[in-house]
Amino acid sequence: MRGFSLAAAACGAILLAAWGAAEDRTAAPAASASRNAGAATFAVRSRETLDWSWDGFRPAPGARARLPEPEVTPEAEIDVVDAHWMALTMWGEARGQGEEAMRAVGHVIDNRRRSQRHGDFATDTVSEAWQFSCWNRGDPNRLAIERIASLPEGSREEQMWQAARRIAGEIFSGRSVDPTGGALFYHAATVAPRWSAGLAPVTRIGGHLFFTHAL
Repeated sequence: MRGFSLAAAACGAILLAAWGAAEDRTAAPAASASRNAGAATFAVRSRETLDWSWDGFRPAPGARARLPEPEVTPEAEIDVVDAHWMALTMWGEARGQGEEAMRAVGHVIDNRRRSQRHGDFATDTVSEAWQFSCWNRGDPNRLAIERIASLPEGSREEQMWQAARRIAGEIFSGRSVDPTGGALFYHAATVAPRWSAGLAPVTRIGGHLFFTHAL
C-alpha cells in the first residue's frame, strides 16, 4: 500500500534504536513518545509520573466507554510512523493468533489514542510503560520485533508482518470495523491480573480477553 514504504521501515529502525538507548539510561525504563516537527522522539519517564488511575474515565456498570467516532483518513495522508508502530505492536502481541487477533490489538491501540488518555499518537500509546508486553525489556516478542527486517521472505511470520501493515493502514483510514466493541484493555486468557478481577470481558478474540475499562 502507498502508506508504507522503505522509509517507514527506516523510521521504525531508528525509533527502536532510540528507545533502546533511552532504556539504558534508567534502572526502571519507561519510554514516552513525543512529536517534534512530525518526527517521533523519546523521553524517559519514571513509573511514578504515569497516570495509573482511571477515575473519570470508567463507565457506569454495564456501560461501554464512549469514544469519538473513528477518523477517516485518505490512504495517502496516513502517518506512516504511527502506522508502522501500530503494525509492530500488533505483530508483536498477536501474530501467532491470526489476522483478527492482530486487528483487535490494533483497535485497542486506536481506541486508547482516541480516548485522549493515552497520548495523541499511536507512538505515545504503544510506548506507555508496561502496557504492551511486547515492548518490555527482555520479552521474547520485543527481541523478535528488533529482528523484523530480517524475516525470511515468504515465512509465516513475514506474511503476518505484511498483514499487520495492511491492517494498520485499514484502521487509520477508517476502513476497519472494531471487533472489540471499543475495548481499551486486554490480557491473555491464561492469566488473571488484578485490574480485571470481577470484570466481564466484552469479547474474546484469539487468546485475549478484551475489556472497556480496568479496576
